[in-house]
Amino acid sequence: MRTFRVHRDPSASLRLTLAAIVALALAGCALVRETPQVHSYTLALAGKPPVCLTVPVRIGAFTVDQPYATERLAYRTSPYRLDYYTYHRWAADPRQLVQAAARDYLERAAAPSECRGETTGAPLEISGHIRRIEELDAPTGWQGVLAVDLRVERAGALVLARSYAETEPAEARNPEAVAAALSRALARILDGVVAELSGQPPVPR
Repeated sequence: MRTFRVHRDPSASLRLTLAAIVALALAGCALVRETPQVHSYTLALAGKPPVCLTVPVRIGAFTVDQPYATERLAYRTSPYRLDYYTYHRWAADPRQLVQAAARDYLERAAAPSECRGETTGAPLEISGHIRRIEELDAPTGWQGVLAVDLRVERAGALVLARSYAETEPAEARNPEAVAAALSRALARILDGVVAELSGQPPVPR
């Protein structure tokens, strides 16, 4: 009977060992690598409308164009490209954020303590549709772009139906500054609505 001896290449064994060490090191790096933190943003409208309303306000439903029906912040770098952040998101659906911000702001316009009088009669029913809510990365700086259609009814009768669009410069090149810019844009739109409903000229911001 013949006996066959297997000759092992020491260099091959060394290469396998080194490869195993490298693989373990890479796996270890992957395990200790931190996942980026998710940052959430909301809309906050400071102050109150410069004009008071003499009737109650009720905020109805808001809808949104499909590209913005997501909690991920949308940003635009050209007229043809719309992207979304992975780790920068709205704290809730944009429809809910705009609705809540508009409700809080407009209720302050009709608050008796603020307007020194009681609001009476059928309420103003305000609903809307969001056409754009995004960050625009322009060469001169970042901006918040907001476009909404608002509809106001009272006792079943149409009072106001209008489209609004505002572009507000952000104070810094980051999503939080863009959320603040969008808040200012929404406040400016609502100021115009309140002024028109009250029959008074809008006060510039």
